[in-house]
Amino acid sequence: MFSLSSSLVGIIAQPFLYQEIASTGNVPIIIASYSFIGFFTVVTPILLHLITRKYITHLDYNPESNTYTARTVNFFCMTKETEFKAEEVVVPDVPGMFTTFVAKGKAMFLDPRLFDQPEHYAKIMGYDKPIDFKLNEKPPPGTQKETS
Repeated sequence: MFSLSSSLVGIIAQPFLYQEIASTGNVPIIIASYSFIGFFTVVTPILLHLITRKYITHLDYNPESNTYTARTVNFFCMTKETEFKAEEVVVPDVPGMFTTFVAKGKAMFLDPRLFDQPEHYAKIMGYDKPIDFKLNEKPPPGTQKETS
């Protein structure tokens, strides 16, 4: 909300700022000021959204259907819900930035310290499953050096 409101104030203030800056008559200062104001008015909310759109604000468990409902916030501060089962969760071998797991094709970021019942976190992350060290897999052709 702060980012969107500060951008709105920036958009409203731009005509007044531009008028004052233009009155200086110094072209390099005008170009630099216009660029600076425009960049932070537009780019800041977009950048914050790209970083925070994966963050789960609430995670609810429905024991009857054995499903989890993750709530995230979109660009316009509206709550978006994603319902998934623990079996649908994929934990990437190398997670991306701000990604804990992927559910229904959507990357999500989850803070394990916010769980009242840690067994649900262990179930979502697959810690209750046996460990697969992938020892029986063959490497892709051409990746292993041949010896003479």
